[in-house]
Amino acid sequence: MINKKLKILFAGGGTGGHLYPAVALCEEFIKQQGEEHVEVLFIGSHYGIEKHIVPKLGYNFNALWIRGIQRSMSWNSIKINALAPFRIISSFLTARSLIKKFQPDIAIGTGGYASGPAISVAGKMGIPIYLQEQNVYPGVTTRMLAKYAKVIYASYEDSKKYLQNVKALGTPLRISLKQQDRIQSLKKFQLQEDKNTIFVFGGSQGSKAINDFLFKHIDRILEATGTQLIWQTGKFDFNRISEKHGNNPSLHIQPFIYDMDYAYSASDLVICRSGALTLAELCLFGKTSILIPLPTAAGNHQEKNARSLESSNAASVIMQKDLTFSGIINEINKILSDDNIKQEMEKSALECAHPDAAEMIVKDILNQI
Repeated sequence: MINKKLKILFAGGGTGGHLYPAVALCEEFIKQQGEEHVEVLFIGSHYGIEKHIVPKLGYNFNALWIRGIQRSMSWNSIKINALAPFRIISSFLTARSLIKKFQPDIAIGTGGYASGPAISVAGKMGIPIYLQEQNVYPGVTTRMLAKYAKVIYASYEDSKKYLQNVKALGTPLRISLKQQDRIQSLKKFQLQEDKNTIFVFGGSQGSKAINDFLFKHIDRILEATGTQLIWQTGKFDFNRISEKHGNNPSLHIQPFIYDMDYAYSASDLVICRSGALTLAELCLFGKTSILIPLPTAAGNHQEKNARSLESSNAASVIMQKDLTFSGIINEINKILSDDNIKQEMEKSALECAHPDAAEMIVKDILNQI
């Protein structure tokens, strides 16, 4: 334990996959050091999920004007991208002001566009930098900031192919993620105890492709598999989906699920994207999964993540271009109708888990300090 108040800057976000590892590390620092010995500042984006999540958790938060580059060619995207140089300059200036005022002892970046300006400024100011990379193939922000890092904590050994000074300790997960009682979890989502439950989500912001597929086929999927669904749609698709399917008693539809531990605990099968945080949570809960990698993910990192779990027999992978009604039905029924297949996949998922990742990372940082 360090005999002074440790001031830590966390920067990361845009999506839950980049935010929640920072939250997990923050929780672990407080657990190991004691709340009175830790002072934290989160810096993220005005446009990211962190703007809503971090203040709810009670942590000090400041938002930058930074925004991710839009990949579509719509007029709105072109207008957003045209402002990028001004956003970057503004974000660097704001980050510098915040960091000079806070005077952190260390700075920890967990990726995403939201972490770039703050970690870059902190590095140039001589503040010790630590990075946490969730994906097999490092994101562009991590690759750009790597030169400042004392250590890069990766989730996968394979990340050592792309980065130097790497320690592969797994993805840090929140202390609050605990296995819950299945029956109580099903009651929380108003679902039946005697049906297999599938949990479907496309990351913190939802997946339009997965949502569109389910929107078209959900009634036939429920009938053909005899299942019920927990469906996290993301905020953009929630209204149209709930208006069409909200009265189906075999469906529980939400734009965002804060209590993910209950959703995992209620489910017998998970269908989702393959962001690194999602895969770490699946392994922690020992969940059988059908992974549909995001085809536009940078460096195709979602397929790389998914294939690593598939090679351990912990998941099944269906590429988005191959997603069909008959294909998904066959895969669901193959898993849920054979207890041996399901149990073997659950066992393999648990063996891939790193439940002590946050603890190990924080201990390593504290030892260096």
